Amino acid sequence: MKIGIITDVHNNVLALIEILKKFDAENCEKIICCGDIIGIGPYPEQTVRKIMEIPELLAVKGNHDRYFVESMPTDIPNDEYMELGEMEHHKWEHKLLSKQSYDFLKSLPLRIDIVIENVKITILHYCMNKQNKYVKITKNPTIQDCYNMFYDIDSGVIIYGHDHIRAINKDDKRLFINCGPLGCPSKKYNIARGGILTVSNGNATIEPIEVTYDVEKVINEIDSLNYPDTLLIKRVFYDKI
Repeated sequence: MKIGIITDVHNNVLALIEILKKFDAENCEKIICCGDIIGIGPYPEQTVRKIMEIPELLAVKGNHDRYFVESMPTDIPNDEYMELGEMEHHKWEHKLLSKQSYDFLKSLPLRIDIVIENVKITILHYCMNKQNKYVKITKNPTIQDCYNMFYDIDSGVIIYGHDHIRAINKDDKRLFINCGPLGCPSKKYNIARGGILTVSNGNATIEPIEVTYDVEKVINEIDSLNYPDTLLIKRVFYDKI
């Protein structure tokens, strides 16, 4: 079975559309999404609606999704290290999201454990503590870092996202997969990232995927809407300015 993997879509429906075409062409039977469907980009409602259309979807909440359906900081400083501009950005996008989108995002779990073709797979946005708070990011993790990060998970395949950096680590016992952000291209300017997981007869392999899309259209929409925190968003997540 082939399974498409995405994470950190971040309101970028154009990138999402293109990678779904790739998954369809590769005959992927399921799609895994590791969260952060919303946040950052200019197409909040369109992105959630497109995600909702995906058949055989396995999706979890990310921290940006949780800001919408649970809560987000209201004071500075805060545990999320969120500044005023980011707070205002979230308020802007939350007003654009429908009740249907709210209900869908709220329904997503924080973690999925599933067995496919005799392979146990865990899907989550990132490693969490016992209070379901995401722990500090370990950048460019080694295989030992991954074991430390996910010490309480015994699945053969662990799929996650959150840190916006592709990291694939494997030994003879575990496969740890972070395909990198779909919706925040940064220096790979017109690239949407994902992966195709092939699972067969107790074995799992991962193929990183990169597809091109019209990122200038996304930037132009950000400029047109001029929503809160756009200068930071374009600089950090789109390598602009």
